[in-house]
Amino acid sequence: MKAKQIVFLLLPALLFGGDLLNDLKQKELSFDKKRIIQDSKETEKSWINPITLKYSYSKDNTLDDITTTSKTFSISINQPVFKSGAIYYSIKYAKHSKKYNELNIEMQRRELIKQALGFAYDYKIAKLNQKIILLNIDNAKIDIAKKKEEFLNGVGDSTLLNNAILKLNNLKLNLADIKSNMKSLKYSFKNISSLNIEKLNLPIFKLISKRQYINSNLEYLAQKKIKKVKYDLYKMQLGNQFLSVNLNGSLNWKKSEYSQNTPQFQDNRNDYYRFGFSITLPINFNALNKIEKTKIDYLKSEILIKDKQLQLNNAYKNVLSKINALDEKIRIYKENIKIYDDLIASTIDSIEAGNATELDLRILQNSRKTMFVNIDILKLQKQKLLLSLYYKLINWNKW
Repeated sequence: MKAKQIVFLLLPALLFGGDLLNDLKQKELSFDKKRIIQDSKETEKSWINPITLKYSYSKDNTLDDITTTSKTFSISINQPVFKSGAIYYSIKYAKHSKKYNELNIEMQRRELIKQALGFAYDYKIAKLNQKIILLNIDNAKIDIAKKKEEFLNGVGDSTLLNNAILKLNNLKLNLADIKSNMKSLKYSFKNISSLNIEKLNLPIFKLISKRQYINSNLEYLAQKKIKKVKYDLYKMQLGNQFLSVNLNGSLNWKKSEYSQNTPQFQDNRNDYYRFGFSITLPINFNALNKIEKTKIDYLKSEILIKDKQLQLNNAYKNVLSKINALDEKIRIYKENIKIYDDLIASTIDSIEAGNATELDLRILQNSRKTMFVNIDILKLQKQKLLLSLYYKLINWNKW
C-alpha cells in the first residue's frame, strides 16, 4: 500500500458529547500546566536579586548611667545589570523551557486519549469476537446434533461425537473469557473517561504521509525545542564565567536616643544613602569544564533530533507493514466469502434434490457471516494502528 495524501478528520469535541478525558484527568493536567507557567515566570525573573529591607532595635547601658536606644532601618539592593549575555539567555531559557514543558504536558494528554481510544477499539473488537463465537457455537451445536443422530443410527463414530462436544465446550469457555475481558476493558476505560464506551463514536483515520507524520510529531517537535533549551544553558554558563556589572545601593535611617536617671533626652538622627556599581570578573578554574559540559549537551541534542527522525521513520514503516498485512488478510477473507457464496448456492440446489439438509445450509451461512465479522475486526485493528500515528500529531484537533 502506498502512502496517501494526509486527510485529517478534525473531529470536534461534540463528537463525544464533551471531552474524552474525565474531570479528574483534566484537572490533573490543568494543575500541571499552571505549575509550568509559574516555573517559567520564576525562571524568567531568576536574574533579579531581591530588595533587602532591614530593621533593627537595640538598647544598652555601657556608658555609665547613660542608656542608649538605637533604631535603624535600611533598604539595599545589589542587582546585576550585565553578565556577558547570561541575563538575556536566562530569559530565553525560561521561555523555551515553558514551551518544551507544555509539549510534554500535551503528550501526556495525548497518551491518555490514546489509552482511552485503545480500550474502546479493543472493546468493539471483543464484541465482534463474541459474535463470531456465538456463530461458531451455533455451528457446533448443529454438528453435535448431526453426529449424535449418526451415532444412534449406527453409522457414526463416538470419537467424532466426543470431539464435537469438547469443541463446543471450548467455545463456551472462550465466550466466558471474552465477556470477562469486555468488563475489564470497561473499567479501564472508566479510569480515563466518563463517557459511555458502548455509545462512543470512534474516529475514522486515513493513512498519512511519512513526511507529515515526522514533521508534525510532538516528540520530534519537543526534541527540537530541547535543543534550544540546551543552547540557552550553554550561553548562560558562558556568560556567567565572564564580566558582570552590578548596581548596588542602600538607603539608611538611624535614630539614637540617650537618657540618664533624670528624664533628660538627646536625640541624634543619622540618615544617609550609598550608591555605586561593581565590576566582577570571576577566575574559576572549573569554568572551562562547566562550559564544555553544557556545549556537549547542546551538540548531543542535535544528534538526538536526527535519532528521533530515524525512530519515527522506522515506526511509520512498521505501522505501514502491519497495515499491509491486515489488508492481505482482508483480501483473503473476501476470497473466502466468494467460495462460501458458491457453496451456499450448491447446497440450496442439493437441498432441492434431497441430498442436503437445512442444517448443512445454516452451517455454511454462519461460516460466511464470520468472514464479514473478521473483516470488521481487521478494519478496527487498522484504525488502532493509525491511531498510533495520529495521536502524537501537533495539528490533531483537541478532543
